[in-house]
Amino acid sequence: MASTFARPLLHLAPIIGALVFLLADAQPARAVMCFQDLESCYFRAAITDSYWSMWFTGLDCELNFVDCTRRAIIGR
Repeated sequence: MASTFARPLLHLAPIIGALVFLLADAQPARAVMCFQDLESCYFRAAITDSYWSMWFTGLDCELNFVDCTRRAIIGR
């Protein structure tokens, strides 16, 4: 009887442990500036002269956004 209760509990233990670990030190991410920078960068990309220039500038916006959010979440 005890083994039938322990087996499902052992399957849920890593999930419960991960949730406790993530929620123990939960803080809001400070990534609001990243979204504002992305918006202004997209605007600058939209007013460029050629299609390829717009495409490369938009790609640069995406890469800067990923870097900014990574720095905001991880802190480095």
